[in-house]
Amino acid sequence: MDVIDSLKEKIQQEKEKKGRAIVFWYDPAMQVLLDELQESLKDEEVVVRELTENNFFTTKVELEIKQPKQSYLLYAPFPQPKEQHNYLLDILLYSAEFKADEVAVLAERLGVKDNVLRPMMEQYPLFFRSAKRKERLGRFVSQQSDVRDLEIAMVAVLVNSPSPTISRITRSLLVAGIEEENNKYIGDVKKYFLLERMYELIQQYFGISIQIHENPLTYILEIMLYQHVKRDALLSANSLDEQYPSTLPNVCAILVDDWMRSSEKETLVLEQYIKDTEATFQLRPLMMEHELDQFEKVSTFPTIDYLLIEKLIDELEHDISNVKQWQKRLLYRKGTYWGKKKHIQQLYDVLIESVRFTERKSFLKQYDSRSEVYGQYATTLHLIDQSYRRFMFYYTKLQSREIVDSLAQSLTNWYENVFLLKMATESNYFLENNESTHVPKQRSFFSSSIKPILDKEQTRVFVIISDALRYEAGAELSERLNKRINGQASVSPLFASLPSYTQLGMASLLPNRRFSIDNKVVYTSEHSTSGLVNRNKILQQAHPDASAYHLNDLLDWKSEANEHLKGKRLVYFYHDVIDATGDSKKSERETYDAVERALEAIERAVDRLSALQAKRIFITSDHGFLFQLTKVEADAKVEAVTGDVVDQSRRFAIGSSLSVPEGAIKLSESQTLFENAEVVLAKGVNRFITGGGLQFIHGGAMPQEVITPLIDYRRTEMAEQVNVSVAMLDKTITNYRIPVSFYQEESISTDYVPRQLKVAFYQDDERISNEVTVTFDLVGETQDRNQTIPFNLVEKYYAIGETCTLRVETIQGNKSQIYKEERFTIRMYDAIY
Repeated sequence: MDVIDSLKEKIQQEKEKKGRAIVFWYDPAMQVLLDELQESLKDEEVVVRELTENNFFTTKVELEIKQPKQSYLLYAPFPQPKEQHNYLLDILLYSAEFKADEVAVLAERLGVKDNVLRPMMEQYPLFFRSAKRKERLGRFVSQQSDVRDLEIAMVAVLVNSPSPTISRITRSLLVAGIEEENNKYIGDVKKYFLLERMYELIQQYFGISIQIHENPLTYILEIMLYQHVKRDALLSANSLDEQYPSTLPNVCAILVDDWMRSSEKETLVLEQYIKDTEATFQLRPLMMEHELDQFEKVSTFPTIDYLLIEKLIDELEHDISNVKQWQKRLLYRKGTYWGKKKHIQQLYDVLIESVRFTERKSFLKQYDSRSEVYGQYATTLHLIDQSYRRFMFYYTKLQSREIVDSLAQSLTNWYENVFLLKMATESNYFLENNESTHVPKQRSFFSSSIKPILDKEQTRVFVIISDALRYEAGAELSERLNKRINGQASVSPLFASLPSYTQLGMASLLPNRRFSIDNKVVYTSEHSTSGLVNRNKILQQAHPDASAYHLNDLLDWKSEANEHLKGKRLVYFYHDVIDATGDSKKSERETYDAVERALEAIERAVDRLSALQAKRIFITSDHGFLFQLTKVEADAKVEAVTGDVVDQSRRFAIGSSLSVPEGAIKLSESQTLFENAEVVLAKGVNRFITGGGLQFIHGGAMPQEVITPLIDYRRTEMAEQVNVSVAMLDKTITNYRIPVSFYQEESISTDYVPRQLKVAFYQDDERISNEVTVTFDLVGETQDRNQTIPFNLVEKYYAIGETCTLRVETIQGNKSQIYKEERFTIRMYDAIY
C-alpha cells in the first residue's frame, strides 16, 4: 500500500467513525505536490487545503463555521508546530493526523507508539518485510506496549504462539522439540530476531540461567519439571536443587500446570518428555528414602503414582493401612494429571474399593449374635458385599492385573472364607431353628406400598422390577439417585420369598393371596404369573388402569411414550440384565459388569419417567444372588435332590416326596409360600450337583439372595448446589504460598448437591497463581465441612498494599461461570524481590 492509498484509507476510516473527516498531514519532506494530491483525492469527497503560516484563522473559520459538515485534508508542507505555537491544536485534538513515512504508517496501523516501533524496525528489518508477520504482530501489541512487549510479541509471532506471553512462547518452543537443530522455530528466531535475546527474555521471566548449557531447551524443560516437583514436595534434593535452580519457582511450576491442561497434541509431547526426564532425575530411589506424606501431593511424574500404589498394596496385604488417610490420598491422586489416565485411574478405582472393603471388614467384628442376621445385613453387612463387588468389577477391567493380583487373592480369601462362611452359619441357624425376621416380607409389597397410594391419592405409580438386583446394588443405586438435583430416594429391605428364584419372586411382587406351583409355573389365587400378559391381567384385576411393560420398551419409546402411559395409574416395568447374564454358564463371569449395566439402565429409566412427570417410582427385585469368581470347591457341592421334582436349580428343589441330602434342609410350611409343594434348599453356599452355572447362584437363604432393595424415589423440587465461602477473616497475603480456608455452608442432602469449583488468584485478567479444581461434597456437622487449599503466587514484585482477587468459578459440564470473587491484600514485608 503506497502513501496515497494509506491516506485514502485514513480519510475513509474517519468518515465511518465520525461522519466527517478532518485529517492533518504534516509533510516537511514535501513528498507530494499539492496539485497531484488534489487530483488523487478528487473522488473522495474531501476538500484539500494547504496550511501556511498565515491562514490558520481563516481555515478555522471555514472548518468550524462556514463548512461544519465538509470533510477536509489539511496538508502542511512543514513540521508539526509545538503545542504552544499550534493555532489549530484544538481541531487537531478532535480530528486525526496522517503520517506518511513507513514506520509511522505501520505504527498507526498496529496501534503502537512510533518511538517503540521505530528502533525495532531498524534492528530487525527482515522481520517487517512479511505482511503476514506484521498482521499477526498487530494482534499482540497495543498503544501501551513498550519495547520489551514488542520484542515478546515478535517472538510470539515467530514461534506461532497463540498469545504474547513468555510462558506460552516457551511452551510452543518446547512442544516443537527440545533439540535446537530439529526445532522448526529456532531457525526463524535466528533469522528474523536474536536467539540470544529470546533466551534472555525467557531467563528473566523464569528466574533461571541457561548460559552454560549446550542444549538450552532441554535444560529449560528439566528446570520447569523439577520446579513443578519441588513446589508440591515436602523434601529437599540438594543435588537437584543445585542443578536446576530458579529464583521464581512458582512461575516455572505454573507453566507445567498450564501445559497439562492444554490440547491433546501438546500433552502427548509433554508426557513423553516427562517419561524421559524421570530417568534423568532418578526420582524413584530418591522418593523411596522419604515418607509418603512428603511427596504424596507431587503430580508431575507417574512414578509417584506407582510408588503410592505399591505402598498401599503392601499395607493392605499386611493389614496395617490407615484407611481414612488412604481414602483422602487416593481421591486426591485420582484427580491429578496422571491419576486421570485410564490405566492409573483404573488402578485407583480398584484401590479405593479395596480400602473401603478393608474398612468395612470391621462390620463383621461388630456382629451381634443376639440379633438375626438379615436385619444386620440390611444395616451394615451388605456394604462388605458392595465393596467386594465394586473391587472385583474394577479389578476385572484391568488390562494388566499383576500388580494387584496378590491383593485380589487376599481380599477374596477373606470374603469367601470368613465373611461368606459367617453368613452361611447364621442363615443355616435361622432355617434350622425356624426363626422369623423383622425384615418386611416381599409378598406384602403390593398391599403395603402400592395399594395405599392407589386408594388414597391420585398420584401415578411406577414400579421397576430388575431381576436379581440384590440389596447392596440397590443401596448404591439409591445413593446415585440422591445425587440428582430434582429427586429424593430412600432404600429399605424386603425379605424375598423362599426359594429365592425368579418365578416366585415375581409372583410375590404382584397383588397376591395364595401360591401354588404346577409344571414350573407359579400361580397366585389360581392365576398364572408367568409372562407379561398374565402379569398384566393380575394387575388389572387390582386396578383397571394398570399395565405392564418391559423396561426396554420405555427406554426405546420416543414421542409415543405419553400415548402408552396416558391414563395409567399403575405401571410395572420388568428388567432382566443381571439374571440373564448370571444364569448363563457362558456369561456368568460377567455378573459384576451386568450389575453396573443394570444400574445405568435403571438410572436412564428414572430420568425418562421423571421427564414424563412421574412423581412416585418404586424400584425392587425378585431376588438377589451369590457370586464367586474363583473356582467352587468340591466340598461346596452336594448331591441332587430326588423325588417328584417340579422345579430345581443349583440352590433349591420344589416338588413332593423330596430327599434331603447332607448339606441341605427342607423348609417348614411357614418358611415357604407354596401350599402344594415341598421345598429343599442347599445350606450356606452349597450347590446341588445339577445343571447350570456354579459361580452365579440364587434360590437359597443367604442374605445376598433373600434381602432385596425397595427404593422409593420421589420427584422433588430442584435441589440447590451447596454454598461455599472463604473462611478467612484476615485476607492478607504475606508469602508466596497461601493456604486458603473454605467452608461448605450446607451438608450434602436431598436439598443440596455438590458444587465443583475452579479457583485461582488474579490481577485484572492475568492469573497469578496455580489453578485448583475442587469438588465440595462434604457430609457432616459444621466442623466437618472445612477444607484448606494451598495456592502458590507467581514470584514478582508486589507493592505493599497491592490487591489481587481470588476468583471462584462454578464448573458446569465443559463450561464455568464466576461464582464469587474475594479481594486479598498483599503485604510481603519479608519477601526478597
